[in-house]
Amino acid sequence: MQLESPFFLLLLPLLALWWKVLRAPKESSIFSGEMLEKLLVEKKSATRQPRLFLIALALIVLSLARPTLHVNKETELQTHVVSTLAIALDISNSMLAQDIYPSRLSFSKIAIERVFEKLDGFKFALLAFSNDGFLVAPMSEDRASLNFLLKHLNSESMSSEGSSIPAALISAKRVFAPLKEASKDLLIITDGADGEKIEEALELARKEQIRVHLLLVGTTKGAMIYTAKGEALKDQKGNLVITKRADNLKELALKTGGAYIATSGDLGEIGWLCEQVALKASKKNIQQEKPYEAIELFYYPLAIALILLFFTFHALHVKRLSSLMVLCVGVLPAHSGILDWWEMAQAKSAYEKGAFDESVRLYEQVSASKQSDASAYNLANALYKTKQYEKALSLYEGIKDEALQHQALHNKGNTLAQLGRIDEAIKAYEKALNVAEDEETRYNLEYLKQQQNKKQEEKNQPKNEKQEPQKADKSGEKGKEEKSDQREKEPSQAEMTPKPMDEQEAKKWERALMKNEPTTKPMPLYKSEKTEKNNAITW
Repeated sequence: MQLESPFFLLLLPLLALWWKVLRAPKESSIFSGEMLEKLLVEKKSATRQPRLFLIALALIVLSLARPTLHVNKETELQTHVVSTLAIALDISNSMLAQDIYPSRLSFSKIAIERVFEKLDGFKFALLAFSNDGFLVAPMSEDRASLNFLLKHLNSESMSSEGSSIPAALISAKRVFAPLKEASKDLLIITDGADGEKIEEALELARKEQIRVHLLLVGTTKGAMIYTAKGEALKDQKGNLVITKRADNLKELALKTGGAYIATSGDLGEIGWLCEQVALKASKKNIQQEKPYEAIELFYYPLAIALILLFFTFHALHVKRLSSLMVLCVGVLPAHSGILDWWEMAQAKSAYEKGAFDESVRLYEQVSASKQSDASAYNLANALYKTKQYEKALSLYEGIKDEALQHQALHNKGNTLAQLGRIDEAIKAYEKALNVAEDEETRYNLEYLKQQQNKKQEEKNQPKNEKQEPQKADKSGEKGKEEKSDQREKEPSQAEMTPKPMDEQEAKKWERALMKNEPTTKPMPLYKSEKTEKNNAITW
């Protein structure tokens, strides 16, 4: 047993002093006779009450000192194997081609998320490159932060003309420099950079001892590039630009000892690529302190102290209820369930910080202990955030608490929408509205109905007609304590009138402003000669 806050034991001498004063002769006592009569209610227990009070205070002091029992502390150090991998994402204009859904760039981001999931024991650095190189995130094991930065990486805020594999290699070299690694691993995700500068890239990789792995995205047939305004990109002569996947870049991976795959929209081979990266990556043994489990014991002396205080300040003889004291102590829970409030607070904090994997772990512990609808609801919300939609759905369906029915049905609708089960999602939203009318639920319901109507209209349109691109459903999760504001519509021109806004209108504007997501602004690592010559700002 160990005391986490032993300095509280300094209060014990004060208790000893108080006991000495209390036991002093009546003529020198600090209490008057009337006060003693009130304190010592029953004559038979009069001699015991001060002692009980003293013992109770001593037990409270012991509780403040926080006695804990450390489990599995026999081995304090453990060896942790860590590998490093830099991931360079091509953000040139060619990556906006939509020959794979939804675009080469968006597909590449999803592929990187899969790499994060499958490569355990790795530290990742995230880079972006075109003709220039950018640092999105330095080496880190914090996958939640890496995913957040990747999700909000906006290539439009950076120079994205051209695509240079040497720029990716130079950027990786600068990221690896502080680590002093003998062998370095770099995963480049690109459409092939038109197959240019392969020899230059190969020479640079050999010089810097960089093992290059490749994920080539796109189709060999190619596709046109559309700008953000929906216009087809043209060259200086006015010809439409057709960009194709350049498979000859695979020579860079083969000649540096790396692995490569070429895909036109299939994530099935990502697992094999990750296996090859893990097999070939250099590993470093790092010793770190092994975590141990600390079981809190403070509630035992605290519970006994409360029982003693009860007998101290009530006119009840101790002997009459001594059996009750033993019974109360005996039925105290011997597990950590009494500390569920602490785990719930930690889980809620992790959820609000975006550490959803940690939040899931903590909510699972609380749910296993409490087995209530509220704990199942919170766990389902955390699972939803980690995209474990099937597990979240099963929990939402099992919630029977009437107070949670509306929120559970709303979030069930969101989960079904994410799974592509639109008809079921619409039914869930309708059931939620039958329980309680809600603006956000109503918006989600109408949005899905509109999407269904659009799909039906598109099916009925002639094939040669241009179809409008569909917007992704951004309906988020409606939390128990706070509401997501990402489901609001942008205000229309009719709403943008000079008349004073009422409170409801002001709230709509506030939600519309909150809809604007943050943008990741990487740090420039390498500027091409063209950028340097023009003194251009890279972002």
